Amino acid sequence: MFHISLFVMSCYPAYSIKNRLVVTYIKKNKLIRFSTLIAIVLMSISCKIDKDHRFDILEYGAIADGKTLNTKFIQAAIDKAIETKGTVIIPKGDFYTGSITLGSNITLQFEEGAKLIASSKMKDYQQSSFIFAPNADNLTIKGKGIINGNGESFFDKNWKFTERPKPWIVIKDAKNVSVSGITIENSPAHCLVFQFCENVRVDSVTIKNHPRSPNTDGIDINNSRDVLITNCTIATGDDAICIKNQNKPEFFIGEHANQRSRYTENVTVKNCLLESDDAALKLGTGSAYHTRNCTFQDITIKNSRYGIALFMMDGGIYSDINFQNINIETGGRQKDEYGIFLDIHRRDSLSEIGTIKNINFRDINITTNGLLYFSGYPGKEISEITLENVKITIPNAENTVLENWKKPKGNKKIQYWDNTLNYVQSPGSLIVAHAKNVKIKNTSIRHNQGKMDRYGVYLIDVEKLDTTLLTGNTLNKEAFIFKKKLNED
Repeated sequence: MFHISLFVMSCYPAYSIKNRLVVTYIKKNKLIRFSTLIAIVLMSISCKIDKDHRFDILEYGAIADGKTLNTKFIQAAIDKAIETKGTVIIPKGDFYTGSITLGSNITLQFEEGAKLIASSKMKDYQQSSFIFAPNADNLTIKGKGIINGNGESFFDKNWKFTERPKPWIVIKDAKNVSVSGITIENSPAHCLVFQFCENVRVDSVTIKNHPRSPNTDGIDINNSRDVLITNCTIATGDDAICIKNQNKPEFFIGEHANQRSRYTENVTVKNCLLESDDAALKLGTGSAYHTRNCTFQDITIKNSRYGIALFMMDGGIYSDINFQNINIETGGRQKDEYGIFLDIHRRDSLSEIGTIKNINFRDINITTNGLLYFSGYPGKEISEITLENVKITIPNAENTVLENWKKPKGNKKIQYWDNTLNYVQSPGSLIVAHAKNVKIKNTSIRHNQGKMDRYGVYLIDVEKLDTTLLTGNTLNKEAFIFKKKLNED
């Protein structure tokens, strides 16, 4: 009995006096059963642990008026949760706050009606991001609440900015991370960024940003592995979902010095609705190492400049990437549109030429007034490219701007070089250049109307081509497929 009392008192010093009374009572009352006492003690411990492991920010001083700066109160609750592997509760209400830092083995839980509102003043950010989670293994962010980035405070009327918190929510060097249920809106920068993470789950997350807001990527996966993104709805001013690996010196110190840690691999995106002022699904432009084993399926894309885009810039490798059962409708405010864009370029004039191989597009429906563009490089061809069961519809090919289009680079800072290849002005709706082992099977290209002279398929130096069951019509051209050699005028 004495040992039990010591255990209880050591765990809960605040109740030590009460526990001494219990021991005294036990000594004087021999009739109390030992088993009953054990049950009482265990129930008390259980209740106390449950209570201690849930930290409501209201109990730490937070005020839900949408204007009081609650940073220190919210961070205090988070710090307590980190100590005990507990749960931080964001209750119903509007909580205005500066930057906060999350840690390992905690849950950030939003109750229905809860909203975190990011501060509009840079002085309230003690770090570059609004929410930063370094080395945050076993981190969970969930609930039905909203995180609002106060983005309009950092942009002028022309959507220009001077300074802003960026990226906005960053989870870095973490394993076993789950983000589910929440809504992220009005961000001033890239929204949800994972760097050097492993075993990531993002489910039923909604992201909403103004289509003019620059650099507001929805979800970025950088140098990470084993990622599953499901049931998300994203409408934003930049890429909706972007997969990349980057070559920044600060990324590769300590554990990052291992070459394998630089890979981006085993990424799956399923059952999502995407809309973007740029690319709905994008690989790149960060492409310094190997991105492989990625699957994108059961996805609806609408009102986006690019449906799917692969930008190879940094001499790395894209391989074993599968796109399946995707409906794409391009559009938006941009003049040029691409149902699919796949290209090898150089970030600078001397950078190595990358590799793109084994990329598969199956069961894809595309509606666009623009192009589908696939281009490698002479001597570094894209290879093993498959389009199977692809339906391409061009409602109105009247876009005379086509003659003035320049090949997209995926990033405004990247330049055109003397060795830049540009075939986007070629008169075809499906353009393939510098490629080998290309399969275009059971695919149709239908032009509904238009006066532009356009072939169905325009080929430049393509080897080992399989065009089984390729059908469609042309616009003012006799041949549906046009083949051109590299040095042919």
